[in-house]
Amino acid sequence: MSIIDLERRLARIEAGRRTGAPTAILSDHPIGDPAGDLDVAGALTNWERLVAEGEASVRNGVLYLIGPEMTDEKWAARYVTEQ
Repeated sequence: MSIIDLERRLARIEAGRRTGAPTAILSDHPIGDPAGDLDVAGALTNWERLVAEGEASVRNGVLYLIGPEMTDEKWAARYVTEQ
């Protein structure tokens, strides 16, 4: 593979990469819930801050919101049923 082939391949990859603000949101926790953790307008407005703080990531124009980790006690209270 020559340098020219590598430059063409890199140009193709860079052309397919999307830059700019996200146009969609995907979350692993409810958005706009009564607890008021996060709203959609706030997420789209402050997406750069969310990414910088590690609360979200952006890939292909989609903002992926990462929910807070549950403690062992909260997880057990929500999912474990005693029989």
